[in-house]
Amino acid sequence: MKYGILGDIHGNLEALEAVLKKAEECGVERYVCIGDIVGYNANPHECIEVVRNLPHDGIVRGNHDEYVSNSRELLGFNPQAASAVRWTRDQLSAEEHRWLASLPFKLFIRPDVGSRFQIVHATLDNPDKWGYIFDRFSAEACMRYQASDVCFFGHTHTPMCFIRNEEISQEYYEEIQILPNHKYLVNVGSVGQPRDGNPQAALVVYDTGANKIQLHRVDYDIEKCQRKIREAELPERLSERLSIGR
Repeated sequence: MKYGILGDIHGNLEALEAVLKKAEECGVERYVCIGDIVGYNANPHECIEVVRNLPHDGIVRGNHDEYVSNSRELLGFNPQAASAVRWTRDQLSAEEHRWLASLPFKLFIRPDVGSRFQIVHATLDNPDKWGYIFDRFSAEACMRYQASDVCFFGHTHTPMCFIRNEEISQEYYEEIQILPNHKYLVNVGSVGQPRDGNPQAALVVYDTGANKIQLHRVDYDIEKCQRKIREAELPERLSERLSIGR
């Protein structure tokens, strides 16, 4: 089975459409989403609709999905992110708010077969606290709760792989061959707002038959997305950062 792993879409319809086209070219059969479908960019409704209608095996809740779906105080959000959350709240229907709020924080995918894996937006140890995994120390806390060989996560918008054998190593990746007796905690990067210095959208393809994970970077119409941000009168910083991938 070839899975397309989507994460941190953040209302960027142009990037989402581009990675789905790439996924089709790669022979992807099913999808999972590691959260943050909304926030930052100007097409939250359209991105929700696209993701809900994909042939998918699971979608988990991200912190932007969480805060958009309720009226809680936006603690921990910078002013630009908070402005986008408030704007997005007003764009979605009551049913879409309920749907976002119904998403689980973490999931087992294919739990009854040998190639099962896990997905979470932030961390497995405290999935609703929205902690970040940037290094081996934070990865170790998460991996103590990892009950599968592979777990995909996001939240930092930066592709990264943590591999546990006797010790935990940390590496950037383009392709990972899954080895026996190893655990892999894989950040899939961001479809809609990359932050690793590469403005291309990120798509991960997980081939469970070949035990292989591949990261693809995909060009998309950044200028069109930026125009929509400006037309929606969202903060200009949200537009600018798309060009530089930061």
